[in-house]
Amino acid sequence: MDAKGRGMRLSVGGRLALVSLGVVVLVAGVLAALLSVQLSDSGQREAEQVTRSVAETFAHEAEIAALVVARDSDRLQPMVEQILPDADLSFVTIMTPDGIRLTHRNRSEIGLEYQGSRAEALAGESFTEVYVGTLGPSVRTIVPIREGGDEQGPIVGLVAVGVTLGAVQQDLAARVPLIVAASAAIVGFGVLGALFVRRSARRVTGSYTPRELSRLVESYETVLHSLREGLVVSDRDGRIVLYNDEAADLLGLPPAITGQVSLDPHDVDMDADLADAIAGGRRMVEETVVNGERVLLVNQEEARDLAGRRAPERGRVMTLRDRSELQALLGELEGVRTLSDTLRSQTHEHGNRLHALLALLELGRIDEARRLIVASTEDRQELADRLVSDDDDAVVVALLLGKLDEAAERGVRLDLDVAEPAPRVPLAAPEAVTVVGNLVDNALDAASAGAEPRWVRVSLTAREGDAVLEVADSGAGFDPSLRDPFAYGASTKPAHAPGGRGVGLALVRDIVAARGGTLQVAAEPTTVRVFLPVMTEQVPA
Repeated sequence: MDAKGRGMRLSVGGRLALVSLGVVVLVAGVLAALLSVQLSDSGQREAEQVTRSVAETFAHEAEIAALVVARDSDRLQPMVEQILPDADLSFVTIMTPDGIRLTHRNRSEIGLEYQGSRAEALAGESFTEVYVGTLGPSVRTIVPIREGGDEQGPIVGLVAVGVTLGAVQQDLAARVPLIVAASAAIVGFGVLGALFVRRSARRVTGSYTPRELSRLVESYETVLHSLREGLVVSDRDGRIVLYNDEAADLLGLPPAITGQVSLDPHDVDMDADLADAIAGGRRMVEETVVNGERVLLVNQEEARDLAGRRAPERGRVMTLRDRSELQALLGELEGVRTLSDTLRSQTHEHGNRLHALLALLELGRIDEARRLIVASTEDRQELADRLVSDDDDAVVVALLLGKLDEAAERGVRLDLDVAEPAPRVPLAAPEAVTVVGNLVDNALDAASAGAEPRWVRVSLTAREGDAVLEVADSGAGFDPSLRDPFAYGASTKPAHAPGGRGVGLALVRDIVAARGGTLQVAAEPTTVRVFLPVMTEQVPA
């Protein structure tokens, strides 16, 4: 793979590490350069201060002024040579006002004209300059020498004290190792920082390259908003930080947007138990929750990292599936199954009665045949007259009437007690068939499996603004090992039982909850009570 290919495969963490290291190296270089410039300026300023101090000292010495007036180079030169090493100076040149040197570092230059500016000094002002003289570029200060060393006396000479730039640079060279060491330390810390950045970035982005990560985010956005299953992500504090369009629709959340979100689930108009589950992070597996008019199947697990490990610190992920339509279909299917069983039972019972009627008629026992017909229809007609207020109740009436024959076929006495007039319950016909049919079927199953006398009582009454459906039986009651007999899958029937297991009572619970009702279970005898608010108008099917 060529260099370009390796660069394309460099992960996000690797690129961040290289950028971080490059920035640190650049900063170290800039700091080293600035420090060098600052030290150079500092050295030059220090040289200016030293030369000015020495020059003014010489200029104010009366003895020096007298020797200058006498132009006594033989006594001035030794004095200068003695001070040069002590003050770390490159030269001290004493001259006459017309620029003739009386002292110089090179004795051969004595008596020659001074090279440099003198005008300001001759005007009585001290000044400092950088000038290229016989010793090379130097920083020098020129101060006028007045007669007797008096500041008000006439100018009798000049003194120039200087340090060559080479000497200044040599002094700075001793400080270079410090600059190098500081730069190396900065780069070293930069390397450690780059490694830390790389490690931290890899924890989040793995070994993905920027292009792969960009493609992953695009795919994630597409999948997130295309899912027909609600998705909610909460942080470790229980606040909703991410959700898709389907979740927004199912839970009544604001429209899903890309970006930072932080919602308290208790501030959203959703089921209180569901909000508590999101806020508390409780693990949920295929739990059914009624939220408004929707029946939701909910799962919630701890988030996982890129390696697939559980990561509680990253929050939790909840999925939501709308079971409202599925529940409606299951309810209708259960109603159809119940009606088919009822019709089968009625067909069998009616067949037996027709055979009995035929035999009585053939034997000429007309009165007994008439009494059999009246006995067979009297109870059912009275019940039908009391239950039917309009055509929409015909299905439930047919169901209850059919259960009479089914109960008789199974050796169970079924007693029906319906208040007059019958209270209107907020259930559509398929829902009513599901609720009544499942409760009565379970009661018949329990009673037929128990000891004599076997009986089931069904009552429908109005109580304090509620329609109360009560189904009691002589059976052994619910299995105590079942924590919730109304949960999906909770059943004591064998796994191969016709019609499936653990569905009927769960449908009853969901329908009752969706219509604002409640369920109660009592023992001795086993009784299930359904409380539903009485409706003044017909519930749409």
